[in-house]
Amino acid sequence: MSGNKFGGERLESKSNLSRNNLLEHLARYRLVANNKNGVGIALDIGCGAGHGSNYLSNKFKQVYGVDLSPEAIDYAKKSWDTTNINFLCGSGTEIPFGDNFFDVVTAFEVFEHIEDWPKFLEEISRVVKKEGLVYISTPNKDIYNPHTKKPVNPHHFFEMRIGEFKDALNKFFVIKKFYGQRTPVYNDHWVWKIVNPILYIFRFFISYKLNNKIKLSIINWIKPSLEDSDIVFYEDNESIKKSRFLVAVCSKKKYGE
Repeated sequence: MSGNKFGGERLESKSNLSRNNLLEHLARYRLVANNKNGVGIALDIGCGAGHGSNYLSNKFKQVYGVDLSPEAIDYAKKSWDTTNINFLCGSGTEIPFGDNFFDVVTAFEVFEHIEDWPKFLEEISRVVKKEGLVYISTPNKDIYNPHTKKPVNPHHFFEMRIGEFKDALNKFFVIKKFYGQRTPVYNDHWVWKIVNPILYIFRFFISYKLNNKIKLSIINWIKPSLEDSDIVFYEDNESIKKSRFLVAVCSKKKYGE
């Protein structure tokens, strides 16, 4: 489908780098699992290799993992032999479930991959129950890619600033909680003051993939193995502004809101 861009990247744990990416990814699912409303039926949109869906299966009665990629779904089915997870192909703009079906919907790092984001949010609003919760994350443009209007990541249709992201969500939901996700041991290291200006110039001469590989190598040099405690979710505005990822917890808008 032309309205969706996915890189086909899977989160595995065969190296320190991929393990660290996985920990940052799963940290968002901990927010869901730690919530007292974490019961019933959950939908994980853009489930990929299924790590997050598997994490949720320990908390929810039933989990559905949906991804646009048949390859990813096949991989997930082979990787997780859990009776309360169903993996299936589907689009975020045409979610293959009825109205008011899910207690919780997660969409982590999916929003920016879907061109018709209003339709995407509308579909999530349709399938989540009236008292359900939606967890959605996206990169913070002011940190992730502050210098160019067009996304540098070829798999992104767009990237939003904090206010833009909130405005988009407010069209369909009530924002209950809003976090900035950071990994200070990486993000606050002195080396970035030297490296970032150089990489900004390099991006005109090298591919996005190579530029990202250099960044990941530096991250591995700073601290090869992350711990769960290294990943922090902030609620104060100043810390959110400095966060690479934005995470919102939303409820369905009621009539008249």
